[in-house]
Amino acid sequence: MKRRIVIVLLLFAVLIPSTNACTLQGNIQHTGNFTSNARIIPKLEWKTYLSGLVDSTPVVVDGKVFITNWYGWGEWQPGFYILDAETGKILWNNSSIYGASTPLVYGDKVVVGGMVYSGSGWDYYGYLYIINLTTKDVKSIKLDSQPSYYGIASSPIVYNNSIYVLTHSNGTLWKLTLDGKVVKRFTTGGRINPYTSPTAFNEKVFFAGNFSSKNRIYCVDTNLTEVWNKSVDSQITNTPTVASINGENLLIFATENYLYVFYLNGSLKDKYPINGTISSPAVAYDRIYIGSKDGKLYCFGFNSDGKLEVLWTFEANGKIDSSPAVSNGVVYFATNTGEGTLYAIDAFKGYELWHYRLKPPANAWYNIMSSPYIANNKLYIGADSGYVYCFNSSGEMNFNVTLLPVNITLTINGKNYEVRENTALGALIKASDYIKDGAEIWFNVTLDDSWYEVYGSLFISSIMGLKTKNVDGKWIYWSIWNETSILTVGANLYYLNDNETIYYCYGDGSCLDNCSVLLKIKAHVKPVGILNLTVTSAKLGGNATVYVDVSSAKDGWYVVVVSGLNDDGDYIAGISTFYLKAGESLKIPVLIHIPQRNTVGTYKLFAGVYELSSYPNKLIDWFGAVNCEVTQ
Repeated sequence: MKRRIVIVLLLFAVLIPSTNACTLQGNIQHTGNFTSNARIIPKLEWKTYLSGLVDSTPVVVDGKVFITNWYGWGEWQPGFYILDAETGKILWNNSSIYGASTPLVYGDKVVVGGMVYSGSGWDYYGYLYIINLTTKDVKSIKLDSQPSYYGIASSPIVYNNSIYVLTHSNGTLWKLTLDGKVVKRFTTGGRINPYTSPTAFNEKVFFAGNFSSKNRIYCVDTNLTEVWNKSVDSQITNTPTVASINGENLLIFATENYLYVFYLNGSLKDKYPINGTISSPAVAYDRIYIGSKDGKLYCFGFNSDGKLEVLWTFEANGKIDSSPAVSNGVVYFATNTGEGTLYAIDAFKGYELWHYRLKPPANAWYNIMSSPYIANNKLYIGADSGYVYCFNSSGEMNFNVTLLPVNITLTINGKNYEVRENTALGALIKASDYIKDGAEIWFNVTLDDSWYEVYGSLFISSIMGLKTKNVDGKWIYWSIWNETSILTVGANLYYLNDNETIYYCYGDGSCLDNCSVLLKIKAHVKPVGILNLTVTSAKLGGNATVYVDVSSAKDGWYVVVVSGLNDDGDYIAGISTFYLKAGESLKIPVLIHIPQRNTVGTYKLFAGVYELSSYPNKLIDWFGAVNCEVTQ
């Protein structure tokens, strides 16, 4: 049955500073603080293949996605791309513009850094491009004549109708007119990180520099007259952020060794040791969110003495070069590792809500250096798979899960509960850790056990961080449905038939058509499963007894086989036939003879169960290994 999804808006928005220039982290102050009416979920709306590495950040304006790629694995179709934000369709491409710079969209213009091959090795000259979106005319300006691997990877900003961008070979800040004429430059003299970009606020521009081999943070006015500079311990690795925290306007950035916080007059407020990367700080809720080289996402606040303190950290699966995006109480970021992973983390408590992990083929690496960009209740990000990905905040997610009539253990509020896997709750738990279309999708499920002692029921508290809430006098919550009606028992008490579909609906509970998020889970229930395996010790020429705990989802005759080897390759085995009714559990004894000619030692045993009618061709479930000790 085709089901219509109606978006239910969650009325909690996060405000960002107003600006008409859209770029890295959403604005020219690089706060990473995005407006959204709903939380993003791991619902892949579309992905579009560009080829190469998509390491710049997608910028979304007026229903279009602006993005560049650069050289990568296998085939490479370089270019600056414009995509349809709703469908991912490629609308326009200019193959002469490519690199890792994040585009800036300003009115009818796009400004982006790029690279032109020098003719030698992996060296490229640094170019700035200005694209007229109406005419598609392109103006190119050569700014860095010292060849390098990066060209211009810095992301430009527009402030007071002027363009500002950095070149890394000699730490130069450039000011240009909107038509590309160089007005002035401020050269610090030494090499800086190629990805760092300028930040503007209150008639000032802040940027990383390197003077006399000393790494510095600079403040200039809009005419590039120096206001102040301050020395820091090592290279500034990321793009500075200017944001208000607890009523104070602050400048925040990282080096290889520290997170720094300055007042805008150049005086140091505090610093804290971290292993900085190109991950730039995001600021929301008077907190600082930033990634690190050691794979930790940090959340910082200030204590009563005005000093930085770590409120929480989250351990990801690798280095974080992605700059966090914060929206609606959630922090989104990705990891620069072979299985690049997009994470959603609770912004206040630091626990994981969900992740989407790319699974590359052998000898490939799908790192994610790109940063999330949130617009129109969707999240956009690039990856080294060559794709741009779009994730939605609503829609239908489909799962096919295989379930066994076995117990699984769930821990709720410090208590352990045994739940059958072939229930509606078991199907949800199985769907919460799922491989689909070359990616691992994992999401958090929290449960309510407050009614368990009275009714034996466990109820859903949240899925993917979506909780019960009241919106305009109407309760929005997770209801559970089969094909005909809403369930009236807890998810752990509803047993599924083979090929039955269960629905988890986030809405007002009135019908499946009125869900903002719908999880559709089709269950393939196997008829029998093995719960546990225990074995006695034995002597050569004697017997070992194996006890196989089995449980059934349908009436029938079954066969269980137990077999195994020791380190010398000696083999032992036994078999039993039994009958089970649906829902019944039994401990099946299997007698195994130990031949006198075998050697002593540890035998690793496995058990497999079959339907008698399909034995030995169709194995249903297996369990092991358990050790059987054989002596003389």
